Amino acid sequence: MIIKASGPFDYALNYAFMDQQDDCLYRTHNNVIRKAIQLHGNAVLLEVKAGPKDAVEVDVLVNDGVEETDIEDYVVEWLDLDYDMAAFYDFANHDPRLRGIVEELYGYRMIGTPDIMEGLTWAILGQQINMQFAFVLKRRLVEYFNHYVEFEEEKYWIMPSPAEILSLDIESMRKMQISYRKAEYLHRCAEGIQKSTLSKTNLQQMGSYEIVLEHLISVKGIGPWSANTVLMRTLKFRNAVPIGDAGLRNAIKITDNLDEKPSADYIRSVTDEWGDNGAYATIYMWRILG
Repeated sequence: MIIKASGPFDYALNYAFMDQQDDCLYRTHNNVIRKAIQLHGNAVLLEVKAGPKDAVEVDVLVNDGVEETDIEDYVVEWLDLDYDMAAFYDFANHDPRLRGIVEELYGYRMIGTPDIMEGLTWAILGQQINMQFAFVLKRRLVEYFNHYVEFEEEKYWIMPSPAEILSLDIESMRKMQISYRKAEYLHRCAEGIQKSTLSKTNLQQMGSYEIVLEHLISVKGIGPWSANTVLMRTLKFRNAVPIGDAGLRNAIKITDNLDEKPSADYIRSVTDEWGDNGAYATIYMWRILG
């Protein structure tokens, strides 16, 4: 199937970004992305590659019974193909910090995390450690449950369910080098999804960014950075910005020619100007760091 984006989309730029990540839940090779997912309890293996202008081509390599429309909806959400890039670029072209980087990365989109368990897991595992080790922890957790789609003698891993995460005892997570506190946080989030207080549907129905943010940070283990990570990539609140993020802080230091890292108040003064463009302004600012 061919899926066209809403506005500019550069497959090569997005592939290059994904190719740099060590994410166990998709695989990149020869400009092709393969990803295994579960939709409505059925496994699907997708192959994504460059399509016509501003579009992707998606082949379904394995399908245990999922409707094509559901697969298309997933890809659109995952690659954020329904986001109005033209409107963002109109804003960014009038912002001195963003103008240069959007010209360089024209067509770059945010890779989403449609699965709420995966989104919360990454937000917790990524707290106060480098990204490379966070990917290692994610792989250990995912592979422990041994859920995958096999195709051409290769395994394509599937994210475990909240119930499975909840069933995993803390000592087993400690053996993976997941800290005791993070193991507790993962249990708390999995339980919240199971009870619907942290389900994606429930969070989406809450309404405003402020209400959902407050609800998320009321859960022990989810601070503002973690909450905004989920708000950006899973719930698609376009004004979500991880204020305490080290990468964003360093990027603003560069764009504003500061001698020292900016304070939280300084960063807030910058991000307040972004408004509903905050999430995309953030991912473009991160690319300033390389």
